[in-house]
Amino acid sequence: MVWTKMMMKTSLVAALAGGFMFFGNATNVRADDRDSCYQNVQNLERKLDRDVDRHGADSRQARHDRHEMEEARDSCQRRFGDYDRDRDRDHHDNDDRDRDRDRYQNNR
Repeated sequence: MVWTKMMMKTSLVAALAGGFMFFGNATNVRADDRDSCYQNVQNLERKLDRDVDRHGADSRQARHDRHEMEEARDSCQRRFGDYDRDRDRDHHDNDDRDRDRDRYQNNR
């Protein structure tokens, strides 16, 4: 009886330790997954541009590519947040710095 209780406790501790080790590594995987997800969206955007050039903006191929790209983008946004918003915010911050620099140089 004592042996059974000790084995149950040991297996419970081992399972908890394994769970902590598994979920502790989840943040690194998430960053790689996010980059991969948005890289896929960028590849689909390039494919859309190529098919628009080859077949026209209203072609069957372009419509299909737009649909795939939107699905991939929506999936990434649901899983990881709005990448485009972060990119636009960074671009906007650079514009503000450029404008401030121009004002400073003009006032000298």
